[in-house]
Amino acid sequence: MTDRAAWPAKAFVVSHTHWDREWYLPFHRFRVRLVEVVRRVLDALENDPDFEHFLLDGQSVLLEDYLAVHPEDADRLNGHVGRGALAIGPWYVLPDEFLVSGEATVRNLLEGHRVAHRVGPPQRVGYLPDSFGHIAQMPQILRRAGIGTFVFSRGGGDETDQLGWEFLWQAPDGSRVTAVQQCRGYCAAGGLGFEPMSQALTERTTSPDLAVGRIRELLDDMRALARTDVVLISNGCDHHPPQRDLGDVLVALRAAFPHTTFTHTSLAAYLEAVQARMADAPTYQGELLGGKRQFILPGVWSSRMYLKQANDEAQELLAGCTEPLLTYLHARGVARYPGALLGEAWRLLLRNHPHDSICGCSVDEVHRAMVPRFQGVIDTSDELIRSGLERLVVNDGRHPSGAPVTLVAFNPHPVRRRAIIERTVAVPSGQADDWELLDGAGRPVPFQVVASAEANGVWSVDYRGEWDGRRQVPRAHVYMESEAGRVVRPDDAPVHRPPVRMVTFHAALPDLPAVGLAEFTLRPGSGARQSGLVRIAGDTIDNGLVRVRVAPDGTLDLTHLPSGASHPGLHRLIDEADVGDEYDFAQAPNPGVRSTLGLAGRVSPLASTSLIGRLEWRSCWPLPRAIATDRSGRSAEQVDCDLRLVVTIRDGSPVVELELEVDNLARDHRLRAAFATGIASDTVISDGHFFHNRRPAVRAPKPDWHQPPAGTWPQQEFTLVHEGSRGLALLNRGLPEIQAVPGDDGVTLLLTLLRSVGWLSRDDFAERRFANAGPTVPTPDAQCLGPQRFRYALVPGEADPVQVARFSRAYRTPVMIVEGDEPGIAAMDHGLLEVADARLVVSAIKKHDTRETVVVRLTHMNDRPAQGAIRFGWPVGAAWRTDLLEERLEPVPLDSGDDRLVILSLGAWEIATIEVALEIPPAT
Repeated sequence: MTDRAAWPAKAFVVSHTHWDREWYLPFHRFRVRLVEVVRRVLDALENDPDFEHFLLDGQSVLLEDYLAVHPEDADRLNGHVGRGALAIGPWYVLPDEFLVSGEATVRNLLEGHRVAHRVGPPQRVGYLPDSFGHIAQMPQILRRAGIGTFVFSRGGGDETDQLGWEFLWQAPDGSRVTAVQQCRGYCAAGGLGFEPMSQALTERTTSPDLAVGRIRELLDDMRALARTDVVLISNGCDHHPPQRDLGDVLVALRAAFPHTTFTHTSLAAYLEAVQARMADAPTYQGELLGGKRQFILPGVWSSRMYLKQANDEAQELLAGCTEPLLTYLHARGVARYPGALLGEAWRLLLRNHPHDSICGCSVDEVHRAMVPRFQGVIDTSDELIRSGLERLVVNDGRHPSGAPVTLVAFNPHPVRRRAIIERTVAVPSGQADDWELLDGAGRPVPFQVVASAEANGVWSVDYRGEWDGRRQVPRAHVYMESEAGRVVRPDDAPVHRPPVRMVTFHAALPDLPAVGLAEFTLRPGSGARQSGLVRIAGDTIDNGLVRVRVAPDGTLDLTHLPSGASHPGLHRLIDEADVGDEYDFAQAPNPGVRSTLGLAGRVSPLASTSLIGRLEWRSCWPLPRAIATDRSGRSAEQVDCDLRLVVTIRDGSPVVELELEVDNLARDHRLRAAFATGIASDTVISDGHFFHNRRPAVRAPKPDWHQPPAGTWPQQEFTLVHEGSRGLALLNRGLPEIQAVPGDDGVTLLLTLLRSVGWLSRDDFAERRFANAGPTVPTPDAQCLGPQRFRYALVPGEADPVQVARFSRAYRTPVMIVEGDEPGIAAMDHGLLEVADARLVVSAIKKHDTRETVVVRLTHMNDRPAQGAIRFGWPVGAAWRTDLLEERLEPVPLDSGDDRLVILSLGAWEIATIEVALEIPPAT
């Protein structure tokens, strides 16, 4: 490095705007401002000779938003991008990385590149200036998209003191990117010449002296941790237009710092200079989740939990169910792949992934607009699944008055599986409950009737087309309860619906093909009833693998029968005051902690068989209505919150499914479920993004940080605590916040279910050092009042996260059922593809966007290199490795002895994407 007196040698001034698409204003209000900002950028690039470059925040959705209003400016944008004066992309939106899936992160890059290329080439910089922390696999994700650099603000911890502002960041697989943490953040040099910075949005006169003073302070801050003689001057801030009077500002800076060359340029130019000086740079591996110099805002993991749950459902439907089914149907020639509809669904989902959106830290109007977007994704997926499944059966009008009934089951998971399903069908009236279910070879499968009733003829659109039994059975039971014994049309009416018998049953479908289908026939008969092992006795339920006792207060005593390991007192609900805001939980001086321990309740069995057993617990929990007016504790006034817990176990599975319903009438509180594992461990393992994160059970307090750690961690699908071979895993559906609390009796996991607050941001609590993270705006919808439903599950007896992930995938990915009069296409005993090795976790099965090939993305979830195999259902004509943008890299050698097998050499924690051309005969 050069003499510190002459430092820095070069200063790269990068003008930018950070664009929150929606935040303290809804989208359409911010777009009015976006139009003005982009037009001023174009004018500056065309008319100001000193203004040479502008960074459009790294997210190409802004191009869509602008061109939707001013399509006539497409050529202007194209010209500036083409000559390198305007940087766009590479992302579609600037996401929160921890609250969306790894696959959604990949699709964000894919869509960002697609949209950017309509205007010009995207920048090759991994620019994420305001995400609230960064996932461990981000360097590999960037590298596999052709990006070798990363610029960020939030997430640095104590490691920054040794790393400096510039360092090499390494993913678990060994991939590295050159990383730069922005000193003072992305607003460090925003609005130069104005104090406060917000005056840059007014018509006040620019003061070059003020600009010099700000840069002097910034350079003084940079000195201690700078590793090179070049610096980044981030000239912009939230929703800022281009720097006014840039030429005058640069003249003043060059005069004040004669040993420094100031250049108005791009991030790419700055990073090129940094990389040339990084020969001895230190390397860091792991997440960036610290709050030493910037707020990390961990409370967003639990704000507006309904958004996280809707996102989880939408992601799972799109990537886990819809795409595998439609890829299978397209490959077999049964249905055309609806790429345009799926693309629009992904864009709709991604527009809910910006950090201020999915984090739940915006005004109520923003989050109200998010709900129909999520519902649009869910509805699109549901209808694509329904219409696709209908291609697999024939309905000729005989049903429901005719028999037998054909059921086709599709397994979207790339693992063969046994599935316990539930469904209601309409069969001829007057039939007894003596039915049997046969597989495609005519063999009986375990089958038991739960309930049946004579009912009026029904319109099949209401329940018969529903493919998910969890939703189909309750919908069908509306008819069973309301139409039983009623005749609403005489026999001579123009439209006659004959009476039927509605039968609800449980069945164990054996050995379903991976990403494939199997046929079953329901018919009258007295075939042998193969029973399962589920048994209910009073308040206890077991299936030979697990035994669960539900206590009167709703706590669970869980025993893993093969090992004898017991976990008493699980699922104690804990509630406490929350005087924080949408960004952060804050504890009141008098937290008023309440617990369900000892609460009176009632346990009763629900409709069950030896295949599926359910126990229900109901109670009423008095909670304080709100916090006191002085925010020091909770009010004396109470409200009665109804509680309902359903515990479900299935034959042959150790997974204990839990569904909790809470009628939330209380405000200003945090509700968590406590699971005292009884397992001693100093680490917990949480499912992450293409990785299993091992984290300390106790977080060091770090009182000197800008925002000390809160004690909570983010998770994706599960968290596991284990000691040797003894383990207990907690699975979840859209509940991303977890905390581990060690004690004398082992680790207790605290799963956040609900956080009710009433403000976007406040500055009156210590957890964020009495500083605002946004404007102080009331957000009454963030109290999340009314009925709330939470789904999670327990897996005892498993200490390997790879195996826990298998249980989680099966728990999350339902088998799809379609009902008809007869099969529509010939069944087969193999599916589209199978991945038998549990270390290979598949995140995408889809048709290539532009070619007639199948794309499979998987991750080798292990810290040692290995061979990975994918077995396809048909011969493989050719295969290629691709990057994450799904562009071909090199051919994959095919197995000479097995034309259906593709074998990959995989590194530790490697994310691999392959493209395969299959040789499939036409469907019959």
